[in-house]
Amino acid sequence: MDSVKETVKIYDLDEYNYPKFRGQLIGLYLHAFTTGDYSQHIDRETVEVTLDDILQDGSGCMAFVGNRLVGLLAAFPLKRDPDFPADTCRDIPVGEAIYIAEVMVHADYRGRKIASKMLDTYLQEKSENYSYAVIRVWEKNMPALELYKKLGFLPVATISQQKLSIDKEEFVMWKVYLVKKIRS
Repeated sequence: MDSVKETVKIYDLDEYNYPKFRGQLIGLYLHAFTTGDYSQHIDRETVEVTLDDILQDGSGCMAFVGNRLVGLLAAFPLKRDPDFPADTCRDIPVGEAIYIAEVMVHADYRGRKIASKMLDTYLQEKSENYSYAVIRVWEKNMPALELYKKLGFLPVATISQQKLSIDKEEFVMWKVYLVKKIRS
């Protein structure tokens, strides 16, 4: 990478431009979740189905440096998240909340506030239609957890999920749901 500060541009991700960038988005997803300290086993087909499902009625944004896709935020209405514990989070009106299902930045570009920029851009846009934003993160992913808290998200619930390690061994992943009011 150049030592010159590269400009990050944020673009909408919707049903119109998703097909154009689908392959790159799948590659970024695989890179983000199968490498590094917080890696797990996820096969390409699962990623394809996951992204296709999210963007069926969801939206998001993409971050580019030059022509390189370096970040993704994908979201959909919270009422579509089957794991959200609505019964224990009664203060969050599910019908008024957007669920940020995925936030990822390529390892070469982390620490440059790209995730913050994507979240700020996206939430500002979504505050016209939603009162709350909800996000879920692995409790061991301290950089992400700290970022979301710094951006005003507050923890409201924890769930467990069965996952596969990079060695394909099953393990329990504890996920923390966080919420932020984005409109008064």
